[in-house]
Amino acid sequence: MPSLTAHLLQEVEEPLLTAATTNPFLAAAATATLPLTQLRDWLAQDRLYALSYVNFIGDLLARLRLPSSVDRVASLQWRIADQLIDCLTNIRRELALFEDTAAAEGWLEDICDPRPAQATRCYQDLFAGATSMGRPVLVGLVILWASEECYLRAWRFASSHIDSSIAEADRDVMQRVFIPNWSSEEFAKFVGNIRALVDELSKI
Repeated sequence: MPSLTAHLLQEVEEPLLTAATTNPFLAAAATATLPLTQLRDWLAQDRLYALSYVNFIGDLLARLRLPSSVDRVASLQWRIADQLIDCLTNIRRELALFEDTAAAEGWLEDICDPRPAQATRCYQDLFAGATSMGRPVLVGLVILWASEECYLRAWRFASSHIDSSIAEADRDVMQRVFIPNWSSEEFAKFVGNIRALVDELSKI
């Protein structure tokens, strides 16, 4: 019997998953052909996504029932809590990365306090809905894993379009900073850890 995450991937229509993770935006980001206004708009919206992610992870943490008498390594609830704390640590670092990069490029004012685009609002509503109306933690963890899985696939697609012959000093901010951040083995391991917890929790 396949794991829950394997089953969910099997249920997704492949053309939809491919379309979601190979958007033309990604190839343009990898080849330094994004218009500057589009790049700034993306950064502003991704920052809004990150801010809603903080609340989402906080809501998931608040729903955990942590045992007081069980070894933390053996306790699934504690391992989920540790992973969610890692999520908060990572998103705090990424928010700083957004803001520091924008400041260095002279875009900081452009990315602060924008109105959420429709796609961003959909993510905000998805995160809010995943922890509302008494839904179990598993629902939120599935949403967390699925969003991170798509993110990893998307940025690895972008990474595959970067011309490896371009010197580091000649790469733009997407090629130099953002694409490597989300296509790395470290990020893949992070996503894999969430997936493993989803599958383990689903068996209880």
